[in-house]
Amino acid sequence: MLRNLMKREPPRVFVGSLSITSGNLIRHLEGLSGTAPPALDRALLMELAELLPLPKVEAVDNPLATDMAFDVVVQGYRSGSATDLSLGAVGLPLYWRPQVRLAARLYHLRSRQPKATFQVTQRMPWSLYLSRVLSWRVLAGLELPARRNDLEQLLRQAASRLVTRVQGAA
Repeated sequence: MLRNLMKREPPRVFVGSLSITSGNLIRHLEGLSGTAPPALDRALLMELAELLPLPKVEAVDNPLATDMAFDVVVQGYRSGSATDLSLGAVGLPLYWRPQVRLAARLYHLRSRQPKATFQVTQRMPWSLYLSRVLSWRVLAGLELPARRNDLEQLLRQAASRLVTRVQGAA
């Protein structure tokens, strides 16, 4: 009986704001190849809003003292590429895999006091990346190693890992 009285009810967790940052050098270099970052930014934010299985902060009229919320930022994403850095007779290959990086700030809903921060990075596996980089379409410059649906898949995996970490810390 005493154990039931001392048992704590888990806090309710809500999704706060969603945003995306830009200004990554690698993403800037990828943008020179003709991709449309603003459209992809909006698409990834819409996908992220659909992926988070928790209710929104706006749905709370009267927050409880134990209620928590978390804001999510897409800190960066990249489509991946391969190039080389040539210094005369010496060449150095450069590869960067497709990736999505998410960050979250967990805070108490009433007081807005932060409780914890999290960062999750999801990268395309090397085997899939190398098979894409060596395809004739990528070698001819007709497409990037990661298509939009590949980035959305990485976003799904990163969001799932992030929600698991946030719920574990709440």
